[in-house]
Amino acid sequence: MMHAVNAQLMCPKEQHLEEMLTWFTDKQALFDWAGPNFRYPYSLTSFSEDLALSKLASFSLVSDTHQLIGFGQFYRRIDRCHLGRIVISPKWRGKGFAKILIEQLNAKGLKTLNVGQSSLFVLSHNHQAIYTYRKLGFVQSDYPEAIPLKDCFYMTK
Repeated sequence: MMHAVNAQLMCPKEQHLEEMLTWFTDKQALFDWAGPNFRYPYSLTSFSEDLALSKLASFSLVSDTHQLIGFGQFYRRIDRCHLGRIVISPKWRGKGFAKILIEQLNAKGLKTLNVGQSSLFVLSHNHQAIYTYRKLGFVQSDYPEAIPLKDCFYMTK
């Protein structure tokens, strides 16, 4: 889908994090996105700390009019660019921006980490995300150890 909105990755700003605080309406929604070690309820401080912004490459996907479209992170895991905490703003969902976010984040991660493959975890009930990841070339793969999260798939590309 082509759209008139251009979007690019940038370092997350405090106002982006403040907006993201409104995207998760309950503990389960937050844990499904961020994992069980995220504090809930959260404050801007705890949210920022739990995102590990100083340790993980973190990016906001922003429109040409400076609107926050999405967020994602990457880091090296088992010699792959591991994508994590991928989310699109509720008001931008269903418009093709997940593809843009994942493609830009993945390209930046592969180059930055100097690796040739990517990976991610996704919960088995997140059918929309699984569909999107498959469309972008990710396939369900075996993880070399037990995945600590129940009902979680490991996907690689």
